[in-house]
Amino acid sequence: MLLSALSFSLMQVVVKISATHVGTMQQVFFRNLFSLFVTFVLLRRNRLPLMGPRAYRLPLFARSFLGFVGVVMLFYASAGARQADVALLNRTSAIWVSVFAMIFLKEKISKVQVPVILLCLAGAFVAMRPSFESNFLPLLLAFLTAVSSGLAYTMIAFCKGHVNPLTVIFHFSLFSTAAAGILMIPAFVIPSWRDLMILILIGIFGAAGQISLTYAYQKAPASEVSIYDYSGILFSAVLGYFLLGEALTASTVLGAALIVCGALWSYLYHQRQAQPAS
Repeated sequence: MLLSALSFSLMQVVVKISATHVGTMQQVFFRNLFSLFVTFVLLRRNRLPLMGPRAYRLPLFARSFLGFVGVVMLFYASAGARQADVALLNRTSAIWVSVFAMIFLKEKISKVQVPVILLCLAGAFVAMRPSFESNFLPLLLAFLTAVSSGLAYTMIAFCKGHVNPLTVIFHFSLFSTAAAGILMIPAFVIPSWRDLMILILIGIFGAAGQISLTYAYQKAPASEVSIYDYSGILFSAVLGYFLLGEALTASTVLGAALIVCGALWSYLYHQRQAQPAS
């Protein structure tokens, strides 16, 4: 999950660089095209099913549809509101993962889960200093992104043990590539060589993030894994400082420290719980 957060943070940097030259749907198309190709080759090489068992095609479709809608809403929200406002609302997805995991997966909420999420949210608030003075519609889209992402990630965990992670990724990539490909036609722009290289980087980082995220949710309880998504705030701040020349303020450092403390608290607690009683 940490690798996923780092990959998506790198992708967001590249998306920001290309935003003035390439349309949103074109970015979404390339974001999924690379992972579609990689997973198709790996599935065929290992003779694994492309679409998964019939009994799990509905949750696979729900994961793909909700994931695609979430990405599109996030892109539009980012274009119409302050990034701090959008980022904080989007980080509430960890709360929704816990709620949906309790409903659909019957996962129990551990005694440290609520305080850890609150600590990470406090760190996110301190780091990003949102004002919530943006227009209502972009803020609503950012909030709905968190809800749809939370349910989409829960669907990944729902398929655990029944659907190969590569099949989950292929299903999502196929749906997103096809939908974005159709929607980008009216505003399609032939990219320059520089923009094409940037779009390829979006695909590479997006694929790395998607693969890491899918395996994370299939290897551990969804409610535990989701907390580590907050590390993306730390990665984004550091990458923004080194690659985009953005300021790294004291509040950013303090917020990042709170998030790290929350993640370590959760990790150490679950490590102790996993140890056999002596």
